[in-house]
Amino acid sequence: MARFDQYIGLNDWARKTVLRKEKVRQFGVNVFADGRRKRFSRWTNLPVARIQVIGTLPGVYCDKVADLKRYTMPNGKVYEEYVQATPWSGGPMYHLALRDVRTGLPVPQSLWTDEEMGC
Repeated sequence: MARFDQYIGLNDWARKTVLRKEKVRQFGVNVFADGRRKRFSRWTNLPVARIQVIGTLPGVYCDKVADLKRYTMPNGKVYEEYVQATPWSGGPMYHLALRDVRTGLPVPQSLWTDEEMGC
């Protein structure tokens, strides 16, 4: 039987919350190598959270499974990823959740249920 690290990551609620994008209008000027300038205006989707890598998740069968991240939300809340559980099925299955950096407590909506993890 093959054994390997399995990255499951965040649950749907957490992923949608920290990776949400917002449509914004950008204005600017492109400056070309020959000195020409051209103004632009465009709509684009940008992440609402500022994302920083704060560490790595080492694996059992590989050196690095994934980066662990910190998310700074527009309202000032800061969340960090942490390993909630690693049930075993042919190798560890890394289920991540979010914790509120200010309180150090898990964000309840980001927690995987035992049923979702197959426990």
